[in-house]
Amino acid sequence: MHWMLEERRRRRSADRTEALRYQLEHTKDKGRIEALVLTDSAGLVVAFAGDDAVCEELGAIAPLVPRTLGMPMPPLLRGGEVAVRPLSLQGQDLYLASLGGNVARDALLAHSTKGVKRILGAN
Repeated sequence: MHWMLEERRRRRSADRTEALRYQLEHTKDKGRIEALVLTDSAGLVVAFAGDDAVCEELGAIAPLVPRTLGMPMPPLLRGGEVAVRPLSLQGQDLYLASLGGNVARDALLAHSTKGVKRILGAN
């Protein structure tokens, strides 16, 4: 009997930037997330999925959210639920931040964090 393995990823790329975008777009779509962004500790966007302006604001505040409770949200983020997952890779602090999402958001962000680490950790 011949078994065919089905590829779970629909899109893939050897280019890290494109691979990150595919990862974030998949998570965004699956979780009905409005915006999803990967940012560094200075708030500079590394990769994103969603509206450019919203992702820029989300990326700028992502490093601050884990340290500050009750901080006021920038205009484009008001009314939405922001979630931030810090991660460290090769000594660099990164943040995966989302705006909105369905009930599976937390599980999807945890899964996406693993994907980001896999993509950025590849040689």
